[in-house]
Amino acid sequence: MIKILFDQNFNGRILRGLKVRIPELDCVSTYEIGIGSYTDPKLLTWAANENRVILTHDAKTFPIFAYEIMANQEKMSGVIVVSDQMPIGQAIDELELIILGRFENEWENNVTRIPL
Repeated sequence: MIKILFDQNFNGRILRGLKVRIPELDCVSTYEIGIGSYTDPKLLTWAANENRVILTHDAKTFPIFAYEIMANQEKMSGVIVVSDQMPIGQAIDELELIILGRFENEWENNVTRIPL
C-alpha cells in the first residue's frame, strides 16, 4: 500500500475519514513531521526521498513543479490533487478507491486529479 504525505492545507476531515476507512494507511501530514513551511519543490523532494505520494488541494502550483521534476528525469513519487470544491464524503470515497486500487510503484511520475 502507498505511503502518503498530506500537505499543509489539506482538509483534515478528509484525512480523518481516510484513517477510519483504511486504518492501516501509512500517512503523515506536513505539520505532524515539522515540514509545514517547506515550499512545494522541497515537499516533492522530501516525499520522493521517503517514497510518499502527496495529497494536496493545490491544483495550481503542485502539478507544475511535479511536471518540472519529471521533465528533468528526477524521481517524483506522485501527487494526488483533490478538488477543494468536492464534497468530503465523495473525496473520501474516491481516495479510498484509488489508494486501495493501485500498487505503490504505479504512483511514481504520476499526477492524478480527483474527482475522477
